[in-house]
Amino acid sequence: MWDGMLPSHNCRKCGKPLDSKNRPAELYLGTYTGLCYDCQNSGSWIAQEFSDGARVLCYPPHCPSWRRDREHYISYPDCPECKGKGMKIISRANSLGGDYPHYCKTCSNRFCEAHPNEGYKIFCNCGGDK
Repeated sequence: MWDGMLPSHNCRKCGKPLDSKNRPAELYLGTYTGLCYDCQNSGSWIAQEFSDGARVLCYPPHCPSWRRDREHYISYPDCPECKGKGMKIISRANSLGGDYPHYCKTCSNRFCEAHPNEGYKIFCNCGGDK
């Protein structure tokens, strides 16, 4: 009977072996991200760059107890709205669930206009309200 643990392998960012003994969430299928805890929770990094200056920024999960996968936002370094971060933090009372990140509509719309038929709909579906 399978216990839900994936075979041991290395973190897809730093190459460190994932640990099923001390950190079982690293290899458990229900919480698997392909990253070790350190990389999963580290600061943002550039996941992809485009010729028009657009970047896909990869951020740590904003609520790792709810969802462990990293969040991706399209950004332009010269964006006046988000200052190149690709997202903004929406402030909300803790009783309503607390603060949360929201994509930058300016960056998303600009990206979708520059890349209309390139298969990047994941970044365009969120910014359709121009």
